[in-house]
Amino acid sequence: MDCDCVIIGAGLSGLYSAFRLAKAGMSCRVLEARGRLGGRIACAVVPASDGGAARFDLGPAWVWPDLQPMMAGLLDELQIPVFLQATRGAALYEDALLPAPERVPGDSPHAQSFRIAGGALSLVEALTARLEPQGVLTDRRVTGVAAHADGVRIDFEPADGGVGQLRAARVIAALPLRLLADSVAFEPPLPPAYMTAFRNTPTWMAGHAKFVACYKTPFWEQRGLSGEAFSRVGPLMEIHDASPARGGPYGLFGFYGVPAAERHRLGREALVRHSLEQLARLFGPEAANPIHYWIKDWSEDPLTATAADSEPLMQHPDYGLPAELTSLWDGRVVFAGSETVALNGGYLEGALEAGEGAVARMVDTGNPGRERRD
Repeated sequence: MDCDCVIIGAGLSGLYSAFRLAKAGMSCRVLEARGRLGGRIACAVVPASDGGAARFDLGPAWVWPDLQPMMAGLLDELQIPVFLQATRGAALYEDALLPAPERVPGDSPHAQSFRIAGGALSLVEALTARLEPQGVLTDRRVTGVAAHADGVRIDFEPADGGVGQLRAARVIAALPLRLLADSVAFEPPLPPAYMTAFRNTPTWMAGHAKFVACYKTPFWEQRGLSGEAFSRVGPLMEIHDASPARGGPYGLFGFYGVPAAERHRLGREALVRHSLEQLARLFGPEAANPIHYWIKDWSEDPLTATAADSEPLMQHPDYGLPAELTSLWDGRVVFAGSETVALNGGYLEGALEAGEGAVARMVDTGNPGRERRD
């Protein structure tokens, strides 16, 4: 047996599971197909005005500590600061029926949203720093999970070729359920009820794309604007300030309202042009000339999205697996992607809930062949 538990996927759920298993005295290996850690947590990095680095979230950015007790507790435990989303100033609304964008009175719907200092990647880095370096392995794409009398065999492909195997008493599968069903072969095969449930579970944000532009100055503030805008013209349907907690460079980010198929048809160059034209239309001519910009189209990421995820979700799905589908083979495999939990499925809080639940199963039921250390 190589370890007590193998965790498939080094997104927040997988890394948090490893963090909690380590605290419970259990050994684990985390296998990640990407060459980086974080899964749907990703950042673009540019030099900052203070000589350091400014990071812009390309994936999830917001947390709500007052409403998310696990996130609040983890941020406190890891000593990671947060700051309020910038909403001071007027928001904008544009519609094809209006002659020009209009200022929106009243409070922002994100007035109580917080962002993580240094970007959401700060969570990934802090968790990883508390794990054994040899226990987190990137560029290992898991291809199969097989049941054995003494545990589970995990087959994987290193990025440099060849094949690899690990044996463990348990497995935590921390991938999006659709991706897991489409990319990992189980032996014996997953029962039909599992396959149906997994393939019918949309991967949160997998069909979406995000545009981020950064600038030397927050020129929108000089116009009394918050950087927030809502549009029925597009291509960005919702825009917010993306600037760091302190100093520059400063940023704006937006979510595309254009479906994945249309984005692919338009192509990256046209998307950038239309996005910058929209930002200039809303915030002034300076917005047409960022010092850096990025598009992160999650629908193009085969380690996040499947073909079924190509359409953006217009509302939050009803997430959560039935209790009988949360584990397999008498608990030797536990499913712990963020979409497996009901209350906060898809969110960062949901990833923590899923990881906590998976680890509780491991610790409460014991681990064959190894004495627990507290």
